[in-house]
Amino acid sequence: MNRTPERLAAAFVLAAGAWLASPARAAVPDSLRAVIPVLSDSSASGATAPKGSFQQAEWETLATVPDEARAALLYGFRYNRVDGPAPTVGGAVRSERYANPLVYAKFTYAFSRERFLYDVGGEAPLGDHARFRIGGAAYRRTETEDEWIVGEVENTLYALFARTDYRDYYESSGYEGRAAFDPGTDFGVRVEGRIEDQRSLEKEANASLFGVHDHFRPNPPIEDGQDGVVALGMRIGPVSIAPEGGTHGDVVYERAGDALHGDFDYGRVRAVVRTRMRLSPKQDARARLVAGSTLDGTLPPQKLWYLGGISTLRGEDFKERQGDQFLLANAEYYLLARKNVWGLAFLDWGSAWFGKDNLNRQQFLLDGGLGVRIGQGPLALYAARNLQETHAAIHVLVRFSETF
Repeated sequence: MNRTPERLAAAFVLAAGAWLASPARAAVPDSLRAVIPVLSDSSASGATAPKGSFQQAEWETLATVPDEARAALLYGFRYNRVDGPAPTVGGAVRSERYANPLVYAKFTYAFSRERFLYDVGGEAPLGDHARFRIGGAAYRRTETEDEWIVGEVENTLYALFARTDYRDYYESSGYEGRAAFDPGTDFGVRVEGRIEDQRSLEKEANASLFGVHDHFRPNPPIEDGQDGVVALGMRIGPVSIAPEGGTHGDVVYERAGDALHGDFDYGRVRAVVRTRMRLSPKQDARARLVAGSTLDGTLPPQKLWYLGGISTLRGEDFKERQGDQFLLANAEYYLLARKNVWGLAFLDWGSAWFGKDNLNRQQFLLDGGLGVRIGQGPLALYAARNLQETHAAIHVLVRFSETF
């Protein structure tokens, strides 16, 4: 059995689990979870609000602010191998009618690289209902393409306690604008444009309480340049799936280069379908199918897709496969073993490769395993292996968020 860094994180699992169940976590209003994620946020979250992990503290409405508006304090903390400790403070003004902030500003200081980061913007509904919304932001961020693999707070816990950083990073600074139309709860469309400068970041931090390795792995370099992108997206199904079950689908097409005169030229599409079924009071099943394809042009290194390890192919080494195309399917079955303890079995299947015409040449990987989840929360322990190899290593994963 491999002595993975996740196993070392088991020492603080109970403490993190107690926090997740504490009243402080429950106190965050549901209406703000899309704007200010908390520790339970999944890596599969589809929120379009400002990035980062924040809790909010409200105070009485100021006399100069309209009656239906309310001010909120934003604050947070993250730790990774390029920023080191990175506290965030800021504020927002939001309407009581709408979840996303009308105006927000947040500022982060990355201690290890002595750099101020910022994100200033907002979103406004047009009309009495939030069916049509427009928004935008100006920013300098530590950016990653790995949000769908692991959430920021969970990644911070791994970095602090197990010297494991599952994300790769680059710095982006620029502007973005967006418009969204949601005529109903089960359908929505959106368009977004952004122009940003991207540059490589190096590993700057190395502190951690535990860890098999003495150092964090290096942060891979990117192709520096300006990225001008127009993105079109469509959602079918609810924004989030209820515990009772349901299906959600989302597809996004991105075109870079021609429209906004960026340095990179590519067109790619990514689609995901998730479903959840309550088979009985003691049985639950979940499945996800996610795929991406580069239709034309060449992806810069920072935009490639990776599979392997946490949240993807759990029986493989981390980011074992890469490419400008990928296909991944995950399925999980849950059985209530006793009060608040669920046993689970899962299968992962997929691969990543280069060339949209090379699908028939791929050898897809098949992984499977068993695990235990505590209640309906994110705390879980998995053991996974490659099912196609007789003597494949077993990978043990401690998770603080759902896989998908």
